[in-house]
Amino acid sequence: MPTNLPVNTDNSTSMRQGRIGLIIGLALIAGTGFAWVLGWTGERAHPGSLQSRTTVVKSNCVARIRDVSVKPGQSVSPGDALFQLVDVQLEERLIGKRREIAELEAEVNRARISAEVDFAWRRRELQSEVFETQLKESELSQEKLNKQVEQLAWKDHLTNSDANVSPVVAEVDHPFRSIKRELHLPDERRLQAMLREDAAAASTETLATQIALCEERLKSLASLEKELQSKIRSASGVDVAEARLAGAKLELESLDSQLKELTITSPTYGTVGDVRFLPGDRVPNGETLIEILDDIQPHVVAQFPSAEASRLRHGSKVTLIFPAHDQRIGIITDIPPQTTSVAGVSESFVAVKIEPAGKLWPKLAIGSNVKVLLP
Repeated sequence: MPTNLPVNTDNSTSMRQGRIGLIIGLALIAGTGFAWVLGWTGERAHPGSLQSRTTVVKSNCVARIRDVSVKPGQSVSPGDALFQLVDVQLEERLIGKRREIAELEAEVNRARISAEVDFAWRRRELQSEVFETQLKESELSQEKLNKQVEQLAWKDHLTNSDANVSPVVAEVDHPFRSIKRELHLPDERRLQAMLREDAAAASTETLATQIALCEERLKSLASLEKELQSKIRSASGVDVAEARLAGAKLELESLDSQLKELTITSPTYGTVGDVRFLPGDRVPNGETLIEILDDIQPHVVAQFPSAEASRLRHGSKVTLIFPAHDQRIGIITDIPPQTTSVAGVSESFVAVKIEPAGKLWPKLAIGSNVKVLLP
């Protein structure tokens, strides 16, 4: 049979007593420290929490989350990607619009080629007509000159019947060579000479009118040649096709800008707070996706009983006790005009905003508890 060993009860009792003494000592130290903290003013500390300016990032359309690029606590800068959204309808519209643009570009090319061919033929015909008109104008000018010479010859014959015929008229092959023999003809022949002079003058005027018409036609053809290309482009449908193509490209640019908006980026510097959606989730338009906390300029929101609201003043300095008993100074910057109630508490409170004053505050997580002492 085994024999029971003796137990050293004195050592066990001593260890238990030592532990109890250590706990009591720590409690006394903590109580003394807390009493020392509150001993600055004799006032009770009011609860507060470290807060920061929050930037809310929302969705700009009904979409699905494809990817989340950040996680809580991550630091971000302006332009950093936060979410990548997927809009199936937008992607389908983009595919359809790109297909439409390709078809319109082909249509524009066909219309331009047709217009160029038509312009080449019409311009060739136009230049041919210009050449014929210029040739006709030259012939009329020569004929007009001959009639003017004939008119001058008959006029000279009638006014200088006793004079010699000019060498030009006396040439054998000249049409007016017989005028010399009519210098002393009776009045009947003088009448015929006058009629011939009048006929030559009338022919000259007619030819001058025809020449003027040729010149007007040439001006009209020159103007038509300048406008020919634009008119053929319009008749061939080039202008309409190009306008449709330009409109489709503007619509594509709008869709591309909407596609870029599906990449949600950070609008500011800060720390990522609560990420409310995961990849695959669907989000409605205007839904809050994420909050970005500005931890560079934190502030404290403290709850003061409404009974002490009369002691609160804008610009008043207060003492802040951060964890680890770090003491800092803050300044009251905002006192709301209304009170708030806390569930289960009959007394109402005033949520006061306190910003840094003096020494920088310790770097703590947003939401950390802070005690606030009024002066």
